Amino acid sequence: MTADTENPGGASAPRGKIVLCPVAALPPAGQARGFDPAGAGRDTVFALRRGDQVLVYRNHCPHQGVPLEYRKDRFLSGDGQRILCYAHGAHFDADTGLCIEGPCRGESLLALPAFVDDGWLTLAVPPDSPLLR
Repeated sequence: MTADTENPGGASAPRGKIVLCPVAALPPAGQARGFDPAGAGRDTVFALRRGDQVLVYRNHCPHQGVPLEYRKDRFLSGDGQRILCYAHGAHFDADTGLCIEGPCRGESLLALPAFVDDGWLTLAVPPDSPLLR
C-alpha cells in the first residue's frame, strides 16, 4: 500500500496502527528500510520510496515464506528498480510487488496499508497482527 511523502520505529499509535518512523528518516529512492514493528526479532516489513509515495511490504517471499533481504535493509536490486529475494533469486516489481522473474513468477508480495500522519510513516495494521510475524 502507498503512503504520501516522523515516532520511533515500532511505537504503537492509537486504533490499531503502528508508527514506524519519521518519513524524513527513510532512505532515498532506490533503497529500502526494514522494520520490526511487533518485536519479532527480525524485520517483518520494509518501506521504500517510489516517486512521491512510500510503499510498505511484508518481508515474506511468496515462494517459500523466507525473508527477502540478505543483509539488513538490502531488499532492492543495485539500480533500485526491483525488490529481490536473495534466497532463491525472485525479482519483484518495486511498484506493484508482482514477481516478474524467478520461482514465484506471477505471485505478489503483500503490500501493507500505510499512510503519513504529520510527517510520520504509519502502518494501519494492529501490533498483534499475524502479518507482522
